[in-house]
Amino acid sequence: MEHIIPFPQAIQHDEKEAVRLAGALDRTVWTHWHDSYYPVLYRYAYVRLGNATDAEDVASQVFLEAIEGINRYQYRGQPILAWFYGIARNLVSRRYRLRGRYAPLDGDYEDTLNPFEAGSEDRIAIYAALDELKPEHSEVLILRFLLDLPLREVASMIGKTEQATYSLQVRALIAMRARLDDDVRSAA
Repeated sequence: MEHIIPFPQAIQHDEKEAVRLAGALDRTVWTHWHDSYYPVLYRYAYVRLGNATDAEDVASQVFLEAIEGINRYQYRGQPILAWFYGIARNLVSRRYRLRGRYAPLDGDYEDTLNPFEAGSEDRIAIYAALDELKPEHSEVLILRFLLDLPLREVASMIGKTEQATYSLQVRALIAMRARLDDDVRSAA
């Protein structure tokens, strides 16, 4: 008798097959992806938008758009999270355009659902500084440090090599430090 690997474990090792099954609207695949990636997508949207309700909307909308677009998706060896992240990034960008430039202190950072303990003045300064960085700098810092994703995964998500992603991360950290130092000097 052949030993069958439980499906969630199997799709962790064969994402191409998971994509094929997802195209057939396999509930197990979609449930696994939702349970695995919704928290990451929610945190990403929360950091970018500063509002728990908007973050929930974006994270949920990612899966709706993914279900609608799965049959157009071409698996190319990238983690499916990279595709979900791209959808989330586009949804966040749409919200920016609809409501104008985002000011981080307008969000509900004092909200108890905040996964990053944003109530402290230091956290508020970090969010404000992130908003002032180049988009590629803030993206890499959010993915690496706020979402705690490994360098390899971030590289895949943003479409760069690990070395290029690391260099971008270093430049982003330098820019962030300069921004925070400017804020400290301004406050003094």
